[in-house]
Amino acid sequence: MRILMPFMLLAVGMAVAVPQPGKQSGPSAKVSLTGCVDEHDGHYILTNDTTLEPKASLRPAAGSAEDNFARYVGQKVSVRGRLAKEPPLPVMTVESLKPVSETCAPAGEQRQ
Repeated sequence: MRILMPFMLLAVGMAVAVPQPGKQSGPSAKVSLTGCVDEHDGHYILTNDTTLEPKASLRPAAGSAEDNFARYVGQKVSVRGRLAKEPPLPVMTVESLKPVSETCAPAGEQRQ
């Protein structure tokens, strides 16, 4: 019995799931999204850069939405922050924004 005890403890220890650092999921995970900034009814959204379908509602982590997003309307950007699943659109709390292109147009309408 004494010989089996260490093996039994090892088997029990292996059965316990241990979360792995760096692999966050859920509302606290930081994500990056790329798309076009648009404004609808006073709210800023990120749209798909080819279909212009809404992807996420944009909320600034600090400051006002007007100060953070208004100058990027019609531009393709990459945003990083926390994404929360809320109806009708997920809400991205934007911690950083990086311009990608000064224009945004559906596929086939890009200027040469």
